Amino acid sequence: MAGKSNDKFYKTVVFAEDMTDTMLEKVLSTARDAFQLQQYQLTDGYLVLLLLPDQSGKTFSTIAEFVRRNMEKEYGRGWNCIVGSSFGAYVTHEIKTYVYFSVAAGVSVLVWRT
Repeated sequence: MAGKSNDKFYKTVVFAEDMTDTMLEKVLSTARDAFQLQQYQLTDGYLVLLLLPDQSGKTFSTIAEFVRRNMEKEYGRGWNCIVGSSFGAYVTHEIKTYVYFSVAAGVSVLVWRT
């Protein structure tokens, strides 16, 4: 992944995707930027968010909003984003607009367009 020097600290794992390579690169880069804006520490090469019990929901919502807004700015309206350490989802998406991944240990990101 091209980009910032901090990229080496992110162990991005894509669990499932139906997205063009260009769009995938954009969403992963945007998510890394969103996580970088939050407080974190590196543990064994993994990015670990530093969350107080009452802050995790707000932090995840902030990251989700950042990702969604940036995808809408780049590709138009209709994007959705869920960020969290535990969630279930069953979504309908447009063709080539879905990805489920992680850029921080224990935190998953689901992005899709309807």
